[in-house]
Amino acid sequence: MRVTLSDMLRNAARRWPQDPAYAYAAQTQTWSGTDSRVDALAAALRAWGIRQGDVVASLTRDGPVMVELVYATARIGAIRVGLNYRMSANEIETILRHCSCRLVFVETGFRELVRDVDGLQIVDAGDGQADLGEYGRALTKHAGARVDDVRHDIAQYCYTTGSTGRPKAAIWPHEVIDYAISHTLLDFEFRKTDVWLHTFPGAGTPIVLAIWNVQKGCKTVVMPGFEPAKALDLMESHGVTRVLLVPTMLNALCEEQAKRPRKLDSVRCITYGSAPTPPALIRRAAQIFRNAVFEQMYGATEGCGGFFTKLSAEDHTRALESEETLLESCGMAMPHAIVRVLRDDGSICEPGEIGEVAIQGGFIMRGYLNEPELTANALRHGYYMTGDMGRMDERGYLYLVDRKQFMIISGGYNVYPIEVENALAAHPDVLEVCVFGVPDPHWGEAVHAAVVLRDGAAGATPSDFIGWCRDRLARFKIPKSVELRDALIKGGTGKIQKRAERDRFLRLNS
Repeated sequence: MRVTLSDMLRNAARRWPQDPAYAYAAQTQTWSGTDSRVDALAAALRAWGIRQGDVVASLTRDGPVMVELVYATARIGAIRVGLNYRMSANEIETILRHCSCRLVFVETGFRELVRDVDGLQIVDAGDGQADLGEYGRALTKHAGARVDDVRHDIAQYCYTTGSTGRPKAAIWPHEVIDYAISHTLLDFEFRKTDVWLHTFPGAGTPIVLAIWNVQKGCKTVVMPGFEPAKALDLMESHGVTRVLLVPTMLNALCEEQAKRPRKLDSVRCITYGSAPTPPALIRRAAQIFRNAVFEQMYGATEGCGGFFTKLSAEDHTRALESEETLLESCGMAMPHAIVRVLRDDGSICEPGEIGEVAIQGGFIMRGYLNEPELTANALRHGYYMTGDMGRMDERGYLYLVDRKQFMIISGGYNVYPIEVENALAAHPDVLEVCVFGVPDPHWGEAVHAAVVLRDGAAGATPSDFIGWCRDRLARFKIPKSVELRDALIKGGTGKIQKRAERDRFLRLNS
């Protein structure tokens, strides 16, 4: 019999009943209070006819609905699916049909995104924060209920963001999430006294970040959605000690803190990852968050909330003092992971040789829902094959070079966009950058860069950035064209969507 997320919550409520568990935009809950609300929600789900193995979804901003549903579905043996409100109605309908969803909680403002589907109940969740509509009334009606656990091995279907194609649903068993959380927190050295700021949209993989605290009893501050000014205010007011960010978020915090400084002495660790991070950004962030150490993590939806590698705080210190190129690495394999770089035939690459990053460990998904061919392709050679290209040095540090499909072949040479992006990101006028290949009649593909300028850098021109790269890159890696943009296209977690940027460029220049 496996431990479920519901078991973890019950244990937390017994161990730390009156300690703060969650601080939302409109309310704060203790562990015992959270457990009681989850019992009420579980009773309501049963009253709505939800049974073991049924799928229940939510379409809200991050807040109590999102968190409570994770535990409540686990309590009655149902399966949770998170929906991102940045998706289109077509994408949401596709997901609801794909997973045979029985019930969906919808924030009132997103109701138009959910179409009527046969067999689907739609329950209003108000504003998702304070006035919770029908969801809130159901919790009041079933307050005081005590629900006996019904077990099911699957906790959730976690849909990928679609950066590599159409969204896929990774199957996450409870035991795999337990493995991922416990081993990650052990290596993170979380403390009971930590205050965690949850900044990511919890529809997908980041839901794990919102429930990490269930194993340590620390407080999690949940933002409805990331806003740099609000994030810094919460860090100051709640005494936040730890946060995980994607590079665009970290960049935005640096910009905002420079405009209006807050007292951020409590922040002791900033973890970043999810997308390639320019070393220039880390150097800048280290100057702004002076009391914090930095860690970089590398993972994927298919890792069920666990991470594959870590560039430790000690690595960052060494890099900032003497070994700067180490910041281009995403670190070494975490203690619970086996990380390899493989050739197409499954053999292991030599140090420095580029191949596909492959992962083994007890935190890997069971497969993709209703997708046997995609599952077989992802889980081959005895590994989870990430689709990321990388190289490993003699010491075991992994360096990502890009996803397979984003490699640019220009004049017969392989160009990895991340190398060009790192060079451009070091320019003092560059806020964000995205590099991809575009058709070229002579070279086959040409390197193109989309650049967002910092405030006050309006005088910079495309030729300035091409000239900058001439001093830093091989000739075949220098962008043939640079486009100045007001903003880049981002996905639900704040990652720059390279596929969407490339599609946009091709559409406008066809």
